[in-house]
Amino acid sequence: MSKIGAVTETSWSGVPALRLEEQTAGSKAMIAPTLGGNLFSLEIDGREVLRRPPDADALKREPSRWGVPVLMPPNRIAGARFTFNNREYRLEANTPEGHHIHGFPLRRPWRVEKTDVTDHGAVRVVLQFSAADHPDVLEQFPHPFVLTLTYTLEGKSLRCDSHIANNGDTPMPFGLGFHPYLSAPEPENFGEDDRWAVRLSPALAWESEDKIPTGRFYEPEGAYDLRDWQPLHAVRRDGGYKLTAPDADGWSRFQLKDKRTGRLTTLRADSNYTHWVIFNGFPGFCGFISPEPYTCMTNAFNLQHLPAETTGMKVIAPQTAQPAGTWILELE
Repeated sequence: MSKIGAVTETSWSGVPALRLEEQTAGSKAMIAPTLGGNLFSLEIDGREVLRRPPDADALKREPSRWGVPVLMPPNRIAGARFTFNNREYRLEANTPEGHHIHGFPLRRPWRVEKTDVTDHGAVRVVLQFSAADHPDVLEQFPHPFVLTLTYTLEGKSLRCDSHIANNGDTPMPFGLGFHPYLSAPEPENFGEDDRWAVRLSPALAWESEDKIPTGRFYEPEGAYDLRDWQPLHAVRRDGGYKLTAPDADGWSRFQLKDKRTGRLTTLRADSNYTHWVIFNGFPGFCGFISPEPYTCMTNAFNLQHLPAETTGMKVIAPQTAQPAGTWILELE
């Protein structure tokens, strides 16, 4: 085991891992580079913020159910196929309904490109997923892209900066999402205690059929309207939202409030993230809530008849690279 400043190369449940230790606030995080680059643990104020897997086998079995899964493209591609630039793409069908879900980096190893500690004590890890390292990805998605994530742990916050490069010779459709699982332990009185409350920046709700958006939107009502605080147990299981108005600083926010302690957990995302999915496993309490910032909506690659401003789908030109978005998770 060798130390690199406040980053430790270690082993977790038999797989390689990185342990990040921030000194000013004592925050800690752990990443499993070979298991989808998942940042599977985040400890702030001595409390686990994420839904942490019990071991590596659990993360391998259900890579999209723990920690912070990385999704490219996010959510489902209907029928595991789409057409772009006069080419038909056929992806791995990995749901019982025959769809493709959650993209390529989720179940594959990433490279650790860099670790360092800044002069003011922030801890950084740079992870990279290169499609050229995975022939099975290129067979489905023939674009030699490189997705780079920079995680920065500083004080009581975790920041993620994303960068996408298309190293190929043809335009590339692009969408990115994250699926962070925030821990919200069940109350003593199941379904009755309103300890946890959530809210989201103003947004329209996706109309969906069998978990696939139709491309239409509606004004959410009641517990589906997250502009005002809503009890966690009332939140819909897997609701999608298109942002209509950012906050004053141009970012959008999801917030989780613990009414007993007054603790507030905020996930804020920059203007690249135009859609959110709010996932809580099943109706009622399940011990977590997952606010998912997306740069595009579910199945955006099959909704090209709609404006890109609506779906969020981006096209990365050949031999170009660009920032893909930033989000910050922080505790108050």
